[in-house]
Amino acid sequence: MNIRKVIFLLWVGLFVAVSVISIAYERSGKEGVFMDPESLVRGLYTSMTFEPGTLPDWDYVRSFFIPEAVFGVRKSRTYMDVLDLDGYVGWWLEDIEKHNIKERGFKESIEKMKMTVYRNIAQCFIVYKAQFMIPADDPGHLGLESYGLMKKDGRWWVVSIIHDVITPQNPLPDFLR
Repeated sequence: MNIRKVIFLLWVGLFVAVSVISIAYERSGKEGVFMDPESLVRGLYTSMTFEPGTLPDWDYVRSFFIPEAVFGVRKSRTYMDVLDLDGYVGWWLEDIEKHNIKERGFKESIEKMKMTVYRNIAQCFIVYKAQFMIPADDPGHLGLESYGLMKKDGRWWVVSIIHDVITPQNPLPDFLR
């Protein structure tokens, strides 16, 4: 074999090795969020944050939930509703359209988390802050979510989320302050 063939085969081998390692690293990074309950919840919040002019990757967002997931959401000051996964994504899409959120960008950050894990189940209370990216000084608002999580098929899943908004008339309970 001549030297050119050897060099060519080395380059091809190096290219293939780097590609395989890159794909494995990227896959493990995304799949890694499903390996423990805290990473799952933090990963979901990260996946729901998006820059102006973009939207979340809804297929990726859906991958956090079991297909039968249930959502309790506050739709007004006096009304809560129960949604399935399609209804939850639809509710987000309606709000994005109604409040011009795609153009403004959106950020949700965890302010406080209280997690209890027992074997293959977890319960998590999250105080979060939701705010628009434009204007940059948007004060946002605080909310409270209760997550029901379970480990199934070697990974963690969101089974339920119940959501409410924190107001001066309805402050956080002491254990979440």
